[in-house]
Amino acid sequence: MEKPVRENAKQNRKWIKPETYICSMRAVLLVSVIAILEAHLTEDVIHLSEERHLVSCVVTIVRQHYELGRTILISSLVGDDDLANTVIQTMHGFELWPLSVLQQSNITVLPPTINDEKIRSYILFTRTAEDLVLRVEELSDAESWDSRGRFLVVVTAEVLMPEQMALSIVQVLWDAARILNLVVLVHNGTVIYLYTWFPYTSHEDCDDVKDVVLINRWVMEEEGGFVRDVALFPYKFPSNFHGCPFKMSAGFRDQAEDLFVKEQFRRLNITCNYVSEIPLNASIRYKVETSITDAAMGNSDMSFAGLPLLEEAARFADYSFPYYVVKYNWFVPCLKPFSRLQRISNIFSVSVWSAMVIVFLLVTVASWWLAKGVDEVPSYTSFSSSLFNNWAVMVGVSVTEMPRKFTLKLTFLGFVWYCFAMSTVFQTFFTSFLVDPGYQKQLTTLEEILESGMAFGYRNDFDIHYDESSDWRHKELLSKREDCSPEIMCIDRIRETGNYATLSEEWLVQDYTNFINDHSFICPLNDDDTFFILISFYFPKGSFLLEFINRFISSSTESGMIVKMDRDRRYKNKDVPEPGNVFGEYFIFTLGHLSVAFYILLFGHSLSLLLFIGELLYHKKFIKL
Repeated sequence: MEKPVRENAKQNRKWIKPETYICSMRAVLLVSVIAILEAHLTEDVIHLSEERHLVSCVVTIVRQHYELGRTILISSLVGDDDLANTVIQTMHGFELWPLSVLQQSNITVLPPTINDEKIRSYILFTRTAEDLVLRVEELSDAESWDSRGRFLVVVTAEVLMPEQMALSIVQVLWDAARILNLVVLVHNGTVIYLYTWFPYTSHEDCDDVKDVVLINRWVMEEEGGFVRDVALFPYKFPSNFHGCPFKMSAGFRDQAEDLFVKEQFRRLNITCNYVSEIPLNASIRYKVETSITDAAMGNSDMSFAGLPLLEEAARFADYSFPYYVVKYNWFVPCLKPFSRLQRISNIFSVSVWSAMVIVFLLVTVASWWLAKGVDEVPSYTSFSSSLFNNWAVMVGVSVTEMPRKFTLKLTFLGFVWYCFAMSTVFQTFFTSFLVDPGYQKQLTTLEEILESGMAFGYRNDFDIHYDESSDWRHKELLSKREDCSPEIMCIDRIRETGNYATLSEEWLVQDYTNFINDHSFICPLNDDDTFFILISFYFPKGSFLLEFINRFISSSTESGMIVKMDRDRRYKNKDVPEPGNVFGEYFIFTLGHLSVAFYILLFGHSLSLLLFIGELLYHKKFIKL
């Protein structure tokens, strides 16, 4: 059977015409072309669908998670221009963000931004992780670059292993620019995967990128959409750091700020490793420069403890929110109370005292003259007895005898009224000055310090505040001031001499006076001659820890922990009394306030004793003669 069939087939082939054969070949070719075209059209349709979903996914992320009105930097290479252009056109149609577009292989200059703002929003198109390295390194050299911004990396090519591609991109950007707020968009088939990463998830994985987290997915079905409603750029610092180390530099070790930070970090389970051993006796300038240099050079993750916010330092290192304000003020000796004896002697002016003495002598002479030659009591007939009686009237005690003559009585009565008036005024002021003699004039301005001729001095570091000033007072301060360092020596000099002035931190003076339990010897000038310095943390440029520390400072400030830290430092001496009102509602009058009266009484008794001894000696000698 098989042989006849083959022979029949050969015979049939002999009867096929050439035209028929050619037509058959054309049909086969046409079918093949149509099949190829259909395959390409299907592939283009699929490609267009993927591109549409990628664009929708990117634009949705931007609209939901990027700040309106802030510049967005879009960077792509030549091979990724199609997708990037579509995204740019779509975003430009919304007119919600200024766009800076870089679409070349070699980036030399980052385009300027509005008002030289920091760019905090980025969209990077790439095919491989290696394409990003050069771009990020060149972008990071610009002033407007901010590695703490939000980064969206779009992988334009379809990837068979999305998680592995996302991990390699995250590692590359972390090693190149320490980028933390990062979302990697990778698509495979009909799903777009969004990956990110979280630091300090365990003791082994502190700030090393070892894995990524699938944070969301976009399904390419119909209009497409995310499967979950989650924040793509969440706060990534945990409440438990699992003992991960922070490299720290503190100029003032074991002081209030250092102890406070270590205690709070201990609660967060952070290990503090100090990178610089700064001597305790080093100058303040050396401590500040060393700590800021550690941050600027990347030797420490953070530097703190008494570091002022300086414009020069801000060029090389990032700084946190200020958490403390140091007030610098001029300090002078406090006003001193007047001597009670001095105040009593100044109740009347010299002219009044002189007038009283003259009146007393005139009345004494008049009384003696009126009583002479008439029948008058012996107490007024001699000059000494008349002087004695008139003195008794002046001090407010009884006389030996009353005068009898009318003219002498009239003179005596006028003198009594005069003494009563002067005595009433004197006793009123006398009692007041015994209670509170008052205070000498207090120095309150720089002009008064300069005019008083008082010596003054401060640390050389403070010259920076006055060098560029055009105020004549500051120029005179620079020419006459003494070098006084450390500041405790200046404060000691005020305490010892009471004739010195210095410029110092207010907290340092408070600590010193608390330590010696004496607040009465040093006082500040008025607030017109003060200046303030803000205290902050410092970090290497672009440090991702800045957000964490800013939140830490904000919570510590708002909860009152910073105020408590300062209060504990200020009143660390348990014996220091709380400041109160010097002028209370009542006053306790003690023997100490009557010391002047006893001094006068002692002087009177001493003078009487001398006169008595003198009379005895005089009369004894006279009797012998």
